[in-house]
Amino acid sequence: MSKNLGNLFAEARREKGLSLDEIAEMIHIKAEYLEAIEEEKFDFNLPDIYRRGFYKSYADFLGLNLGDMMLKCPVKPFETMESSRKRREMVSQVAKKTQEVNLEKVKTSFSDDVEGKSTPQDGPKVSSINRAAAMKMAGIIGGAILLILLLLYVIVSTISSPSLPSEEMMNQENISELVEKKVTMRAKGDVKVMVRSEEDRAKLFSGTVQKGSEQIITYKTPIQIFFDRGDFLVIELANGELLHPDSGRGGIQIK
Repeated sequence: MSKNLGNLFAEARREKGLSLDEIAEMIHIKAEYLEAIEEEKFDFNLPDIYRRGFYKSYADFLGLNLGDMMLKCPVKPFETMESSRKRREMVSQVAKKTQEVNLEKVKTSFSDDVEGKSTPQDGPKVSSINRAAAMKMAGIIGGAILLILLLLYVIVSTISSPSLPSEEMMNQENISELVEKKVTMRAKGDVKVMVRSEEDRAKLFSGTVQKGSEQIITYKTPIQIFFDRGDFLVIELANGELLHPDSGRGGIQIK
């Protein structure tokens, strides 16, 4: 585990000017767990699925590189029931197919080597042929086992490893940050909203969006939106996607 892992969280939080209690209220995770992550104490008494989930949610809220951070996560990835079922099915199919092929090869090998060579006077020759056939069968079975182990390694690695963004996607994201975008906030009830730039924490908007009205924000770099009544707010992104925040006080990041 990296000695600087906890510092990455703490420094990112301080850069945003937020306390542990403020973030705990926004992402609905107890401050004591967030503090444990910053102190690199991942042995708090919860199942791995929660400890890894809290780690991921905190990193995502702080805007850290998720792919890199999940690779550094000290809590081992867990396998979902659906992934486990698919893995077992694939392994079973591969094993069955390999067994069928091996049985057919062994059958053919014995037929070719032994046929017409089992007379009493040829006893020693038959024994030698049987040994050769047995060695050939052992080699086939060993190769099949190696193939199954290799396939199992590939399957488990694919399920467990978090996907990392490609270089092309990262370049596209960097270019998109230079293009002016807009986000529209529509209020289903009076809601207090504060919008600020994530880069320099400059406020782009602060006030109340009244019921039935909307507020349009234009930006070029990622922004953060904080609100006191998420259930009263609908956020429309530049691509037309609609976000419906959870009820209560919270915040979201928009790139």
